[in-house]
Amino acid sequence: MLVAQASAMAATPAGTDIRNRATITYEDVNGNQYSAQSNESIVTVAEVYSATIENDSNLNGAPGQTVYFSHTLVNTGNAIDTFNLSGFAGSDAATPGAAYSVYLDQNGNGLPDAGESIVTQVTLNPNQQVQLILAVPVPAAATLGTQIDSTILVQSVGGGAGVVLDIGTNSDAGTYDSDSDGTPDGNDSLNNVVTVTTDAVLVATKTAVVNAATNTVRYTLQVANTGGNTAENVNIFDTIPTNSSFVEVNAINGLLASNGDTFRDAAGVDTAIPSDPTTIVLTEVDEPAGIDMNGNGISGETAVDGIFFNNASMAPGTTVSITFTVSFDPTAVSAGSQIRNVFVAQGDTDGGGTPNDPVPSNSTTTTVGQIYTVDVSDTGDAADDDGSVNDIARQDTAGAGSTVGFANVITNNGNGTDIIDFELLNDAGAAYAGATALPAGAQVFPAGTQFSFWNEAGTVQLTDTNGNGRADTGELAPGASLRIQVKAQLPAGFSGTGPFVATMRATSANDPSATPASNTKLEVLGQISAPTVDLANSYSVDLVDAGVDADAFSATTPITTETAQVGGTATFPLFLANNSGNSQSFFLQSTLPAGWSVTFRELGIDSNGDGVINNAANAGNTVSSSPALPGGAVYHYEAVVQVSAVVSQSLAEFTGAVGGVNGDDIGGAYPIIFTVASTSDGAVTDTKLDAVDVTANRNIDVTPDGANQIQPGGNVTYSHIIANIGNSTEALEITGQNSLAADGWSNNTQLFVDTTGNGEPDAWVQINNLVTGTVFARSPSGTIMQIEVDNSGANPVITLEPAQRLDVRVIVYAPAAAPAGNIDQFTLTASNANVTGTAIDSSEVIVGQLRLQKSAFVDTSCACAGGSPTWPADNLFEANPSGTVLPEQCIVWRLTTVNEGSAAAQNVVISDATTAFTTFQNARDAIRLSDGNAVPNSGTAPEVNWNVGNLPSGDQATAQFCVVVN
Repeated sequence: MLVAQASAMAATPAGTDIRNRATITYEDVNGNQYSAQSNESIVTVAEVYSATIENDSNLNGAPGQTVYFSHTLVNTGNAIDTFNLSGFAGSDAATPGAAYSVYLDQNGNGLPDAGESIVTQVTLNPNQQVQLILAVPVPAAATLGTQIDSTILVQSVGGGAGVVLDIGTNSDAGTYDSDSDGTPDGNDSLNNVVTVTTDAVLVATKTAVVNAATNTVRYTLQVANTGGNTAENVNIFDTIPTNSSFVEVNAINGLLASNGDTFRDAAGVDTAIPSDPTTIVLTEVDEPAGIDMNGNGISGETAVDGIFFNNASMAPGTTVSITFTVSFDPTAVSAGSQIRNVFVAQGDTDGGGTPNDPVPSNSTTTTVGQIYTVDVSDTGDAADDDGSVNDIARQDTAGAGSTVGFANVITNNGNGTDIIDFELLNDAGAAYAGATALPAGAQVFPAGTQFSFWNEAGTVQLTDTNGNGRADTGELAPGASLRIQVKAQLPAGFSGTGPFVATMRATSANDPSATPASNTKLEVLGQISAPTVDLANSYSVDLVDAGVDADAFSATTPITTETAQVGGTATFPLFLANNSGNSQSFFLQSTLPAGWSVTFRELGIDSNGDGVINNAANAGNTVSSSPALPGGAVYHYEAVVQVSAVVSQSLAEFTGAVGGVNGDDIGGAYPIIFTVASTSDGAVTDTKLDAVDVTANRNIDVTPDGANQIQPGGNVTYSHIIANIGNSTEALEITGQNSLAADGWSNNTQLFVDTTGNGEPDAWVQINNLVTGTVFARSPSGTIMQIEVDNSGANPVITLEPAQRLDVRVIVYAPAAAPAGNIDQFTLTASNANVTGTAIDSSEVIVGQLRLQKSAFVDTSCACAGGSPTWPADNLFEANPSGTVLPEQCIVWRLTTVNEGSAAAQNVVISDATTAFTTFQNARDAIRLSDGNAVPNSGTAPEVNWNVGNLPSGDQATAQFCVVVN
C-alpha cells in the first residue's frame, strides 16, 4: 500500500528488554561432555525524547497579506512525546514578540483549510510526523523592503529532556536557550523571514492524494499571485519522484493557449497549452541550487524528468493549478522507503525582465509498503447480469423455492499470490463499501434463504482450501481473476417485491493486518414472484427525513462497534445529511480515547439525497470539513480510527470515560464519538456514538528455560520472569512439577517470590508459605509495585496487569542418592483457563559441576567501546540492573563460571553472542582466578568465545564483553 506522511526508522523502542544468556561447555575426566546455561540478565531500554523540525524559509509578502510557512515535525524518539508549539514575531526565541498562530496541516497542502485548527500542542507516536503551518501577518502599513522575522518554537515535554533538532535549511541562531544561561536546553526554533514587497508574490502549495488500490499518487500543484503587481513569465515545474513513473497530466486550470501560456514538450520546445491535458508528455527540467525536488537526496540536479509550464502573465489574485498522476511499483522499493517531493515556481515578479529567486512549495511525503488488494465485481454480461459493470449482480425475478445464481468476478490486484475468502452477508447491503448506491427500498432476503459458492458453471461447489472455515479461491496469482457463482436457495413459502439485497465480501486470507484487504459488491433480486443535519453510519430514508434522527446518540448504545487489535485501525462509514433549507458546510470532528487518532477521507457527494454519489472528484482526499452542501444533500465519508500501539491505551477492557461515555456502560469497548457542526456558527450539529472493541491479546511469557548441572545432595538456582505481555488482566495459578518426582526430587524443589519490594535474594520467601495479600512485581521501566496474591486454594494465584512482570526463583535440590547422569526437568507454569506460559529447568546430576552467572553494567559513557576500552570493576555489575539504558549507550556483560564440583573440569569454553537491538564493541580476556591466566576472545562478532581450558575444583574464570544499544 501507499501511505502518506510516513517517516524514517526510529531507535529501539522504550521499554524493550535486552535479554542475554551465556553458555559454558566442558568435559569431565572421562571425556563426558556437558553444557550449562547462565541465568538471564536483563537491561531495559529507557525513553529517548527527540524530534526534528524543518525548514527555515524566506518568502515575499504584500502589505495586508498573511504569509504561511510550512514545516515538518517528526518524532525521532522511541516513545510517545508531546510537543508545545508557539509562534511569535522576532528571530530571538528567548525574547518573543507578538504571538502568531500555528496550524495543524492535516492534508499537507501548506495552507490552513477550513476545519484545520490552531494548535499549541501535538502528541506524536515514535516515527510519526505532522505538517505545521506558521501564519505570519504582514501589516497593511508595512513599507517596501521591510523584513519581518518570525519564529516557531517546538519544545518536547517528554521527561523534560527532549531534544528537538532544526534540520534542513537553517538560518536562525541554532538550538534554543530558554533560560539564557549559555547552555542550549534541547528545544529548537525555526526562523522565517517575510520580505515586504509591492511586487508580485508567488505562493506555491502542493498536495498529494494516495490511491492504495491503484498504487498511484495524484499531485496537485497550485501557484497563486498574492502580491500587488503582475508576474511575468512564471515557470511552474516539477520532477517525477524517485521510484515512480509518470502516468498523465489530469487537469490544468488557469493556463490557456489563448493567453500565450505554454508547456515544454519532450524535445524541449515550448508549445501552446492543449485542450486535452492528458496529451502532455515529460520533458527535462533543472533543479534550482539547494533544492532536492525529486526526493533522491541530491540537490540542484540537471536534466531531470519532469513537467514544465509557463504562465505568460499572472495578474494579482490569480491562481493556477496543475494535477498529474504518478504510479509506484511497490516491488521495486523497500517497504517504509520515504519519498519526498517539491515543485518550484519562478518568474519575473519585480518587472526587471529577468526571473527572480525560485519559490519552492511545501514538501509532500509518501511511503511505499506491501500491497494486498482484492476486487469483487459483477460481470456486466447481459446473460447473467444487468448488462453493465456497476458492482451489482442483478436478477429481476425468481420463483418461490427456486435457486437463483449471481455472477461474480474475484480478482487479486495485489503484488503476490493470495488466497481470497468469500463471505455472503444477508444485510440489505449494509456492509457494502463501494461507490454504487444501494437500490431504493433495499431489504434482506427472506428468512430461510441459503447461500453457497460455486464455480462459474454452477456445477462444482467451492470449498475451504486453507483451513480457516471459509470457501475461497485457492491460490490466485497476482492480477488473476476467478469467475464464480453465488447461489441463493429461496424458501418455498415466501413471495414479495424487493429489491432483496445481500453483500458479497471477498477478503485476503494472507493479509496480516488487523483489517485485511477486502472488497464488496451487491447481489440484488428484484422480485420473488408472488433532517437538520443528520449523521449516521449508513444511508437510509431516515437519514434524509428531517423529522427523524438516524443513529440517535445514546451514551449506552453505540450504533456501530468495530473490532481492532492493539495498534490496528477501525474504519467507520459516515453519512452526513444536510436537511437544512440552505447550503451549509460542516466541520468533521471526533472525541477519542487518549493516544488514539482519526483520519477522515471523502468518498463523494450525493447532491439530491437519493443515495447515489454523483460527485466523486475528490474521493480519497483527507478532509477536516465538508464542502458546501445544498439542502437535502448527503456527504459520504469514512473515519479511519488508529488504535494506540501502547498497551496501556488499548486494553481489552476499557473502564474509563470518553466524552462522558463510560466504557463500562458499553461492555468495555472504547467510545468513539463523531460530531458534525456547521462551519458558520456551529449551531447546526449532530453527534453519534460508535465504539471500538480492542481484541483481547492474552499472552503470558515465562522465561527463560534453564539448564545446569547439580551434584548429588547439591542444589542449583534458576531465575525466571513471569510477564503479562498481553492487554488483559490475568489471574494466574503458579505451579511447579519435577519430572523425577517419583525419585524424591519434588520434595526438595522450592519456588520463591519477593514480598518486601527490595528485590534482594534474602527477602524472598517460599511461595507455598504465602498468605493472601500482596507481593511485589515490576513494570517494564523497573518500577516496583504491589500485586495481589491468593493462596487460599491448592496453588497460589497471582494477578498481573498488562505489562507487569513477576520475578520468580526456583531452587532445585538433588537427592543425596541421585545417580550421575539423572536429568530432572522442573516445569514452572503460570496459567488460567485462557492462557498458559511455561519454562523448563533441566538439572543433570554429575560428580563435578560448573556454574555460570551472568550480570550487566550500564556504561553511560561507553568507556568500554573504542580502541582502548576501560572495563568496569566487578562490584558494579548486577544480574538485572535497576536503571535503564538509552540508545547509543553501552551495556557490559560479565560472565563468571565457578567449578563447584570435587574434580577438575576440562576443555572449558564460555560462549555468548550479541543480542537483538545491540551491536558488538569489544571483548575482555577471560581471567582464571587461581593463576591469573588470561584467555582472549576467539569468537567472530557477533559471537564471543573464551577457551578457558582446565578449571580445577573451586577455581573460577571471569570474562566481559561490551555492546552498544541501537
